[in-house]
Amino acid sequence: MKEWLTNLIDNVAEFLGLGFDLTMWLCIGVVALLIIIIIAIAVGVSRKKKRKKAAAKTAAATPVQTETKAAEPEQAVPAEPVEEKKETPKVIIKTTDNAKQQTAKPAPKAALKKAEEQPAVKATKKPAAKPATKPAAKLASKTEKAKALGKWIIEQKSEGEFVSALLASNGEIMLSSETYVSEDGARKGIETIIKATENGEFVIHKTKNGAFYFKLKSAGNRLLCAGEIYEDRTGCENAVESVKRIAADSPVVEEVSQGERYYEYKPVKLTDKAINGAPTGKWKIETNEEGKFFATLYASNGQVMLSTEEVSSKSTALSGIENVKKNALAGNFVIDKDKFGKYYYKLRNAQKSVICIGESYKTADSCISALESVRKLAAKSQIAE
Repeated sequence: MKEWLTNLIDNVAEFLGLGFDLTMWLCIGVVALLIIIIIAIAVGVSRKKKRKKAAAKTAAATPVQTETKAAEPEQAVPAEPVEEKKETPKVIIKTTDNAKQQTAKPAPKAALKKAEEQPAVKATKKPAAKPATKPAAKLASKTEKAKALGKWIIEQKSEGEFVSALLASNGEIMLSSETYVSEDGARKGIETIIKATENGEFVIHKTKNGAFYFKLKSAGNRLLCAGEIYEDRTGCENAVESVKRIAADSPVVEEVSQGERYYEYKPVKLTDKAINGAPTGKWKIETNEEGKFFATLYASNGQVMLSTEEVSSKSTALSGIENVKKNALAGNFVIDKDKFGKYYYKLRNAQKSVICIGESYKTADSCISALESVRKLAAKSQIAE
């Protein structure tokens, strides 16, 4: 093999015209190969150093970049809310396409401003939501209170005659006012009654049958209204307290009610013969527990026929008797019904103000018979000493 290689080299050398010895060529080749290897190693080392330097630079630059990025979130803390708040305007201005396009546009400052404004709106709504339950509770409380209260109604009792009445929450009549010639007068009368519940006077009366009812008078002793009949004094007193509690806050119904109309009564003209032929009774001046004076008309059998209103002096009570005689003879009576369906009469003056209230009777005929007797007795009876 060696000889073949040597011959090959010699032949090539001769062909190329080279006259060197093979050994010399081998030395030259080895040297050249070494040079090439050295150069390659040097280039490789140089490249490796460059890579290391580049890696070192990259490694040195990486912490700085990391620190910069880490620092950015601290300086741009609102950046996170900005992205969250971007969705909120979309919900609020969701109705228009233009608004959506404006939201989609990259406008960091505007978006940040909207994001800062939007939470302020939410913050206002959230606290409002909590207290909202309290007014709702108060409203529910007021509604329950309104249910517990009563109501004022205006009733037309006859042509050109109106009264106001206070009803309890269960519909029971608590009181009925004096008669007014117009609906407007009856409505204004409610204000007078409410005022009187605070500074007026409640007077409790006992009927001949042992029942009780109250009257409410103004500070000037004017009769404003009367309550219903109660079987005992305690029930009547409780009714007075209920009126004081609910009168001012009870609403007034706008519509006029067609309530129980006055029973149609047409007085019979009394002649002197009819008066003189009637039984004789007596008038008696009496005082109540508060020391006020009133006149009572008794029949011959001792039955109470009527009583006048309480006044502060005996002379005023005596004047009241004359007022009763005059209006009784004129037949200025109206007949009404109480909550039990019983009939009772009211004696009024020409201005339709009540002078006194009579007893209650099971039938209208019995009530009319009683008031006709009162007409005769009132005119004929004398005042007892």
